[in-house]
Amino acid sequence: MKGIVARSTLTRYLSFSEKDTKPDRLKGRGDGRKLFPSADSAEFSPHELERISQARAAVTNYDRNLHDIREQLDLDLAARDQELNEGYLAQKETLIRSKESALESLRQESGANSEAYRQIHNEQEEKKENFRRVELQLNRPLQIHFSKIYLFLLFVLAILEVPINKLAVEFFFQESPFLALILALTIGVVLISLAHFLGLMFRQVSHYSDRMGIKGYVTGVSLITLTAGSLIYLISALRQQYVDFIAQEQQQDLAAMLMSDGVGGLLGQTIQTELGVAGLTLLVLNVSVFFLGLMFSFLRHDPHPDYEQLYVERNRAINKLVEFRNQFEQKATKLQSEFDEKISYLDKKALALENEIREMTSRRLALDTEREHDISMIIDVLRQQILAYQSGNVEERNGENIPSYFGEQGLASLKGRLS
Repeated sequence: MKGIVARSTLTRYLSFSEKDTKPDRLKGRGDGRKLFPSADSAEFSPHELERISQARAAVTNYDRNLHDIREQLDLDLAARDQELNEGYLAQKETLIRSKESALESLRQESGANSEAYRQIHNEQEEKKENFRRVELQLNRPLQIHFSKIYLFLLFVLAILEVPINKLAVEFFFQESPFLALILALTIGVVLISLAHFLGLMFRQVSHYSDRMGIKGYVTGVSLITLTAGSLIYLISALRQQYVDFIAQEQQQDLAAMLMSDGVGGLLGQTIQTELGVAGLTLLVLNVSVFFLGLMFSFLRHDPHPDYEQLYVERNRAINKLVEFRNQFEQKATKLQSEFDEKISYLDKKALALENEIREMTSRRLALDTEREHDISMIIDVLRQQILAYQSGNVEERNGENIPSYFGEQGLASLKGRLS
């Protein structure tokens, strides 16, 4: 684009062809008929000097335009350099400092340098030390099983108790099945709870015997066992009594029985009931479910009462610190991404500007090469014009009285004249 503007003064030379030498040839013939220039002339004729003058003027205008183009390119390059250094590169440096400052602030607020992090870290170290102390004291790993599904297992056992116990409470609530269902579930929950506590006391016998004393511990275990056994037997007896009533084709009336015998009499009658197949079946089922609950409780807990709690607290503290670090990493990643996106945009703009500067610099360097090429083209056209003039001139002289400067030797000074 710049070259086109500079070469706008060279139209005559750019479009020159052999037919354009005709005026020079005709002028040479006219001067030749007049034997002009003279044979002893050593200087160019006025026509030739005019052509040289035209070429010199074209070169002068061309160099003036080229100088203006160079100056404009220099100004454009300076502007682009300033835009690159003060605009994009300075903004990038500012963004980098802002990014570092923001990350440091984030570290102070919610990172490794924050007060919250120090508290969580200290808490983790404390919990780990508490667990390590008991672990070294016991010199064994934590002995627990199916801790994640333990409550679910107890729930399943309590549900299993419902159809078993419902057979017994129907004796009193035959006309209220929903109430019988609720009571059966309640009995199941009570039995499984007793199995849970009894299994726990068996598992942690050292702890409970130390805390309650041997007598207290034996009393507690006996009380729970007696309570569970009495409840299981009572349920079996109620079932057997209900079956006996049906076998005797008697109608059970709870209100009438309570009115006649009272609660004590009714319980006494129930306890005295001899267990048959129905009662024994219910007794075996309840004892089996209770024993399962006891075994689950025994296997679920560690012999040391605090070992599992310390283990849980340690893991909770570790997870809390990990979660805190993950949250910080997420915030830091998001913050870095936001700044990196802005920096990346500036890098792309700076790269585009650097490419433009590189292209303009190459264009600036190419101007000198183009000038040499264009000057050579002007000299070549001027040479053809002068030789056409001299050729026409020689034709009219019939080969006699030829000026001494005619020919290639006289054209050696053209480049110097144009410069």
